[in-house]
Amino acid sequence: MAENRCVHTDCEGFYRRDFLKAGALGLFGLSLTDLFRLKAHATAPLQIKETATSVILVWLGGGPSHLDMWDLKPNAPEEIRGLFKPIPTNVNGIQISEHLPKLAQQTDKLCIIRSMTSPEAAHERGTHYMMTGYQPLPGFAVPGYGAVVSKLKEQRTALPPYIAIPAPVAYGGGGFLGASLAPFSPGGNPASKNFKVRDLQPPKAVSFERVERRRSLRQAVDAAFKKYETGNPAAEAVDKFYTSAYNLMSSTDARAAFDLSNEDNKTRTAYQRNTFGQSCLLARRLVEAGVNFVTVTNGGWDNHNNIFSALPGKLNGFDQTMATLIADLSERGLLETTLVLVMGEFGRTPVINRNGGRDHHSRVFSIMLAGGGVQGGQVIGASDPLGMEPAETPVRPEDLSATLYQALGIDYNQHLESPDGVRIVLSRGGKPIRGVLA
Repeated sequence: MAENRCVHTDCEGFYRRDFLKAGALGLFGLSLTDLFRLKAHATAPLQIKETATSVILVWLGGGPSHLDMWDLKPNAPEEIRGLFKPIPTNVNGIQISEHLPKLAQQTDKLCIIRSMTSPEAAHERGTHYMMTGYQPLPGFAVPGYGAVVSKLKEQRTALPPYIAIPAPVAYGGGGFLGASLAPFSPGGNPASKNFKVRDLQPPKAVSFERVERRRSLRQAVDAAFKKYETGNPAAEAVDKFYTSAYNLMSSTDARAAFDLSNEDNKTRTAYQRNTFGQSCLLARRLVEAGVNFVTVTNGGWDNHNNIFSALPGKLNGFDQTMATLIADLSERGLLETTLVLVMGEFGRTPVINRNGGRDHHSRVFSIMLAGGGVQGGQVIGASDPLGMEPAETPVRPEDLSATLYQALGIDYNQHLESPDGVRIVLSRGGKPIRGVLA
């Protein structure tokens, strides 16, 4: 019962609705006018300065090793420090992995958080926590960040406001907000020579004029049944899907945003001509076209075996693509308004296992941010000398969610209400990570 009651409070646990009852008016000398004014103040979201208009969330599925990427321990015992060496970056005093040399030259634009912490060391639960800011709640589908942003931020273009490339991240969907706020996924591999967004063009035998006539016919049929579907979430979701699909098909600019053939060969090669590289290039094109939230998935970080033979190639490819994305956004004047967030569900164990790998470790791990008002050239927090626990400034997923929402100008203390009447605060108990945002 305590958990159910908790979701109705704000971050201090104060029951504003309990306070605002007519029976308390006389006690506090309030009039009905005062009551309505207080109610409006209590429910209105705060006005927060927006530093970002778009987000590119790069999801490193499987749990990337903080000890071999962002937080090396060269003075630790051999069974912890591993085989990789730290190298200096273009920011004095900050070192990262030798396999990230290009990002090392972009560190003045990066904010590395070395003290993320979570109790969730299983893939499913850890992904849920990092993608929503909530530990899993039995029987309750919490919406992912992109869905919340789609609901609360104005759609700026005919393109869907939330797009997942090449496929959605688990628990990044609409949750109780409904299927209409789930991400649009273009389907296919952006690195494929013949990559096209599925169903973006009508069949060859169907002109756009015929599409328009079919749309008008559907609207006429829908109007006849509308009164029977009022309040039906499934019917409303279908309506939104049809409207979004039509807007996408009928917009030349929206279709062009997905067309990677418009990029020159030099740029496409710089991003790398593989799935991850071309997905990041497509993400840049989409935020440039006005999309609010894009996720890019890059899996394969669950290195329980032979981590030091598996990671060099993986890290070198990641380094090339991410450094190109950061530089490209910066050169186009987009980095200032685009928040780039790179993370996985947890990190890896400090002690190398008998199979030459590292296992799941959530007690401390690292993430990286850039752009969108983020102050670059800094490290926030620290792990202990063995990379086992936070040594200073522990950062929870709730704090990350508060930071993300604040960057987008969203009041992270406001509530969302499920169809069943359950109200949750966007960031329950979270506070923006001090020092991240300018």
